[in-house]
Amino acid sequence: MEGFIAIGRLTKPHGLRGELVFLPYFYDLDLLPALITQKIFLHHSQTPEQPHTVDTWRLAHKRVLVQLAGCKDVTSAERWREYEVVVPRSRFPALPVGEYYWFEIEGLAVYDDAGSYLGRVAEIIYTGSNDVYVVQDGVQERLVPALHAMIRTIDVEHGAMHLAVTAERLD
Repeated sequence: MEGFIAIGRLTKPHGLRGELVFLPYFYDLDLLPALITQKIFLHHSQTPEQPHTVDTWRLAHKRVLVQLAGCKDVTSAERWREYEVVVPRSRFPALPVGEYYWFEIEGLAVYDDAGSYLGRVAEIIYTGSNDVYVVQDGVQERLVPALHAMIRTIDVEHGAMHLAVTAERLD
């Protein structure tokens, strides 16, 4: 779905009143209200995207629980198990220069200081102090700390990240 960003997944029903556990793909939950209080789209690999509305959402014991419109019991909630929640890209506010959303970083081609291709950012690990980019090239995996000393440039427009270190320093 071009122009849409996957923001999380509905993992399973919670309780008997139709709530679902929502597993967000991001850690800044301050973004959540702006993303899910408007129309969302539910996506599963075998079905086309379906527009939906979140009636309520809440945090409970380090979980995000959502209730979809018309979803009033565990049976109707079960229908949405393992559906991905996607929203239009336009819902994300612009960030200051030099800051990026996770979906802008994932998939970037990564090159070391010598210009050698190291792979693509396959995942971002949130550590609390700084993120760590998991760069994969086939079977090889490298962990790149998201620090100014490690990253020379991020060029989202051209899909590339250039490091300030050589591959040998990462190994």
